[in-house]
Amino acid sequence: MRCPSCGMVYTLDPPSEDEMKRYDKLNLKLMLGDDPKGITNKLYYYVRHRMLRKKAHIVEGQSYRTGGTLLNYGAKTGFFSNFMEKRGWKVTSIEKYHEERLFSLEMFHHRMFDVQEMERLNPETFDVITLWHVFEHSHDPYGLLERFYNLLRPNGILIMACPNICSTDAMHYGADWAAYDVPRHLWHFNPTSLNALVHKHGFTMMHRERLDFDCFYISVLTERYKNHKMALLRGLFFGLHCWLVSLTKLDKSSSLVYVFRKRR
Repeated sequence: MRCPSCGMVYTLDPPSEDEMKRYDKLNLKLMLGDDPKGITNKLYYYVRHRMLRKKAHIVEGQSYRTGGTLLNYGAKTGFFSNFMEKRGWKVTSIEKYHEERLFSLEMFHHRMFDVQEMERLNPETFDVITLWHVFEHSHDPYGLLERFYNLLRPNGILIMACPNICSTDAMHYGADWAAYDVPRHLWHFNPTSLNALVHKHGFTMMHRERLDFDCFYISVLTERYKNHKMALLRGLFFGLHCWLVSLTKLDKSSSLVYVFRKRR
């Protein structure tokens, strides 16, 4: 559904947070780092390694810091949190699912906190807050933005990565576009709608950039969902087309990273 007044697109009548667990568990084995089988899954693991470096460069480049306090909200299995800790950051991780928190503790010796424990964090604690493909899952995005504003230090930055419903691949695949990911994705943003929402909660957009590999991954995934023959090659070929378009038209990127700075 699309709101006629603000243009926000959202999933109508989504499952409750408890019911959502059965959808979130579908890709848990892949996320937890089991041995990859198949070309697509091997590509996923390769891309994940490359993207850790990309994300770290965004954090450090946009915050003008090579260390500080970082809140990683929706930390999943802790790969990014661990990567940033190794680079000298003091990282606090929030993750709602016990399996992911346990994996992080066993794999990286990094303790994550449940979502409810975020209420115990002190105001103006963090230099950077990150959400990597998490915000679109939130049942309370407005409350979450208010909480982030309070947790950030003056001039702290909020970094979000979200799918872009105005991207070349979204326009091409229509309702079959894998990044709609209904019902797991509750909100479906374009650059204008996300900026309008976050700006209302005390932030100013400072920077945007694409996530290079998302157009390939989403295109391959969509082709697989459509049961097309040679789905991998078809997806990679169209992903390349999307990537080339995004070189000159940033707002056509499959996913975008947004950097917001807290206003005084």
